[in-house]
Amino acid sequence: MIDLYYWPTGNGLKIGILLEELELEYRLLPVNIREGEQKQAAFQRISANGRIPAIVDHAPQGLSEPLSLFESGAILNYLADKAGRFLPAAGSAERQKVQEWLFWQVGHITPYLSQLQLFKEKAPEPIAFALDLLNAEATRLYRVLETRLSDVLFVAGDYSIADMAIFPWIQPLRQGQDLADFPHIHAWRERLKARPAIQRAYAKGREVAANERSLALQ
Repeated sequence: MIDLYYWPTGNGLKIGILLEELELEYRLLPVNIREGEQKQAAFQRISANGRIPAIVDHAPQGLSEPLSLFESGAILNYLADKAGRFLPAAGSAERQKVQEWLFWQVGHITPYLSQLQLFKEKAPEPIAFALDLLNAEATRLYRVLETRLSDVLFVAGDYSIADMAIFPWIQPLRQGQDLADFPHIHAWRERLKARPAIQRAYAKGREVAANERSLALQ
């Protein structure tokens, strides 16, 4: 059994998608970040950084005690390795390609697009410099992804944890992007939206917090 400490944000949805794809037994434990539950000491004993998602695997391979992990990229790698799916074998070039795009998501997509959403949606008044900078970076990142997807169906070649990591963060309406300008992203996004596991993950997210903006799939 895996406990998933979660809220249906872009980062939380990544792990929900993978668990649904793997059809692993898991328990969803909401951590209401809108009410500050991530700051509670009990949660921070599991997630030292005080951020969702985090997991506790009660039956880790080769270990006698439960294993807790925080940071979405680390969790994706761990679960995919444990199941032997959606992440190629260690030492292969294909695995390194997945890692390349996974780290691109962690290092660029989440930081810049989350800041853009914050400044657009929550700043008391518009801050032109920040919005100009972040809008330009969002467009650049969309172009990077569009260029990659002009050559492949999925970002690392085959469908993988890299796609699952990126997908919840491509929210064009929130990020001021028009997918008519990015036809390959649009086609990739439609392919992923049609996957039953992704549909289940989003449905479970809506059961937790139906009004979370990350759950919109326009």
